[in-house]
Amino acid sequence: MPRLTPAVLLLTGLSACATTPVDPAGSAKDACPTAKLAFTREAGCRNDGAVELCLTAGDAALLARVQALAPGARALSSRGRAACDTASEVLVLLPLEEQDCEGRHGALTPAAWERLCRVAALPQVRALVPTWYE
Repeated sequence: MPRLTPAVLLLTGLSACATTPVDPAGSAKDACPTAKLAFTREAGCRNDGAVELCLTAGDAALLARVQALAPGARALSSRGRAACDTASEVLVLLPLEEQDCEGRHGALTPAAWERLCRVAALPQVRALVPTWYE
């Protein structure tokens, strides 16, 4: 048995070297449903301090899921830039704070981008669009 231990250690070490490394940034990029986002990470802060989406009206559980992913999310009765159907949907604003942006009207931080990607990944979310107040 003692003769097998070095062989097992060598085999284990070599198999770890042969494993393809996982690129976390690449994995997140692949997982983000960017087709649902009306902006890129680089332009994610070109808005008036929020992004918005539509959710089914009266679905408290769905709103709670969005709020768990994006604290500060709030529902409003409005069409917004997301063009919600006010008869059956609510407008949800996802506020962006200064720390969510790498610069004023610049790129989203990786953490903020990931947060928005998780919201966009919900099957009930059609699109996320920048908020512009007029």
